[in-house]
Amino acid sequence: MTPTFVPPRYETVRLLGAGQTSSVYLARHDQRGVVALKLPRPELNHRPVLRRMFESEVQITLNLSHPNIVAAHDGHPTGERAFLVLEYCAGGTLDQLLLEQGQLPLKRCYELILDVSRGLAYSHSRGVLHRDVKPANVFLTDGGVAKLGDFGTGIYLSDRTVERVGTAFYMAPEVFQGSAASIQSDIYSLGILAYEVLTGTRPFLGDSYDTLMMAHLSGLPKNPRHYRPELERRVAAVVAKAMSRDAAKRHSTVRELIEAFTTAAGIDPVPTPTVEATKQTQVGRSSRTHNGAKQTKEGKRPWRGLFGWLRRTR
Repeated sequence: MTPTFVPPRYETVRLLGAGQTSSVYLARHDQRGVVALKLPRPELNHRPVLRRMFESEVQITLNLSHPNIVAAHDGHPTGERAFLVLEYCAGGTLDQLLLEQGQLPLKRCYELILDVSRGLAYSHSRGVLHRDVKPANVFLTDGGVAKLGDFGTGIYLSDRTVERVGTAFYMAPEVFQGSAASIQSDIYSLGILAYEVLTGTRPFLGDSYDTLMMAHLSGLPKNPRHYRPELERRVAAVVAKAMSRDAAKRHSTVRELIEAFTTAAGIDPVPTPTVEATKQTQVGRSSRTHNGAKQTKEGKRPWRGLFGWLRRTR
């Protein structure tokens, strides 16, 4: 698919993938080199909700700068020449890594969880809620550094809204019930991500939005030590606190979670270079099904979009 508009000095190489709001291309710039170029999909012209999401992603991402957040190099949020240029993370997504490798070594799990946590803590310090923290929105560099990306659902803390936005596998109970997203709802999603990274499986499974909602509202996930007996009890307790059904019982900030996690794991809270990660060839949204099955040879994803970004009202 050839885009109708490409920003000056950029040349598209190939299509990497497509999401709700944009198509993502591998592109080259005459000075920046290889980048990921996001261009809004044509249907945004008559879908104002999705158009606002793309505009918000451009504006928010350009204002964030952290080693654990996908860097934005350039962008324009509105009009026919809207675009967003991001650093290209050649390692693919955390979702793909888990799908292909299952359980990772504990040390690697800790690195990934802390990378994502640091990126999210910085986002919150800048007054931005992500609202869709999940492995498919975490991108890996060649060196294995994890970076939080895809702020299409992001909003500023000052922009209070009760829109039910997120991915049902990772959505906080209070968001299912119609409460506004908050730092604590992002922490809940981070806790679900940490559980999945540590165990190789999601804590709550279901084949419909309503089934997953009931699981988050009343279900009791297995202790992660059921899957990883070698996991320190204190680490499991930190993850369980982040996943508390009652938002008031979760960590008050992501920085508090990081401090508790590093203490429980007995590791240095100062970030260190990560090990080389297995390279992936794809980037984009989740390719995982509810039972961990891979996509088919034809590239079809059985559950794609079913429980992804959504807006649901009663």
